[in-house]
Amino acid sequence: MGAGKSKESNTKSSASVDFTRFKARVAKININGLDRTKDDYVQRACKKLFSANTFQDVLLETNHAYENLIELGIYKNLKAFIDTDKSPNASQNGYVVSFDGEELTRITGTIGTEIGQNDGALTAELVSPNIFGRGERLSINYSYSYIKATEMNLKFLKPFYHTEFGDYKPETSLTIFRHSNVFPWSRFKSDHSGFVLDFSFLMPLSITHSFQYECGMKEIFASNKQTPFFIRQECGPRLASIFRHIGAFDTRDDRVFPNQGIYVRTTSELIGDKLSNYGAVKCDSHVEMNVPLFAGMSLQLCGRIGKLFENQRVMKPLPIDSLFFLGGPLSLRGFDPAGATPSQEGLPKGSRVYWATGLHLWAPLPFSRYFGDFGDLFRTHFFYNFGNCDTLSLDNLRIAAGVGLAFRIGGRARIEFNYCYPLRKQKNDRVRPAFQFGIGYEFL
Repeated sequence: MGAGKSKESNTKSSASVDFTRFKARVAKININGLDRTKDDYVQRACKKLFSANTFQDVLLETNHAYENLIELGIYKNLKAFIDTDKSPNASQNGYVVSFDGEELTRITGTIGTEIGQNDGALTAELVSPNIFGRGERLSINYSYSYIKATEMNLKFLKPFYHTEFGDYKPETSLTIFRHSNVFPWSRFKSDHSGFVLDFSFLMPLSITHSFQYECGMKEIFASNKQTPFFIRQECGPRLASIFRHIGAFDTRDDRVFPNQGIYVRTTSELIGDKLSNYGAVKCDSHVEMNVPLFAGMSLQLCGRIGKLFENQRVMKPLPIDSLFFLGGPLSLRGFDPAGATPSQEGLPKGSRVYWATGLHLWAPLPFSRYFGDFGDLFRTHFFYNFGNCDTLSLDNLRIAAGVGLAFRIGGRARIEFNYCYPLRKQKNDRVRPAFQFGIGYEFL
């Protein structure tokens, strides 16, 4: 018994060691396993190790350097080691930090599934990483979704992590794409092919910015013989030229079931039907705030707003595939997809302005602590959604409430199985009372 107590006390004392009391400095850094990677691409990731003054600093900066090296996208696997400096001229407090890794092969491939917004897709991708030794990446991917939408992308990515601006994570990319999408609620399909130039970077306070220019051809097709004339008259090819800015700010403690934090995403587009003729601005924003309560419960307030500004003296009105659609399990629950959108001839015709909010009370499953990690995959919630189309006023509101069960899928998406009760609707709205199923990564 005495030996057992001594062992326990030694464990406690070692766990509470204050490493800041021990002076330390990094004398040398070894980065092993590199073949085609340039030295300057990895040097910046580790330079802060030389500023360590205590052993605690060495531990923290080694961990940061490890994360930075992984982020470079050049390693298949990587390990970090800390050892005392055994060189002839070693100082008393000198340490050597070594990183042993294996570079990614010149060609890698994956086949899997991907979760979209109320959709799932089978994906295949081929990647050639680190082409020229500084993180350059060429990839081609193809996806085919459950609703028969297809995507094909050829993308070249060039990071600039090794430059003096590396702390801002700057990246540029060129993507050549061909997308085919389906809008079953309005009985039309769309094809979009072209290219996107992108420049992305991270600003202080973890605000990410992405500036894009997109140019290509868009074409709308009727899905079947029942597609009404007001949609058929918009069919045919057209040129699309778009300048886009995407900004995001995220302080949530979890992307799927957050207990606290704020998430903001805004997308602004300047749209033209010619390379020098721009007559429309489209803005769309999503805001989410989470507040912890008690007993594992949290309160969540979400909001979305979108508006389309058009100058019809400069260009023709935008077609239906560029408009907003409200309703469905990921936005206004209790309504069919696009079921809360103004309609014509019985089909949603899209809207040039909308807004919607959601109030949720999230709670763990009863007795979830007895199920361990499996119980953490589930949450229950009570929700109250309301919103409107074609106006920013409170007139003619659509309102729904209900209760549901959510299941986590990985670290980004979730499945919701809700019982919905529409409290208020408009004349031609299509509601979905009782049970409704939704899957996606961004819910209202």
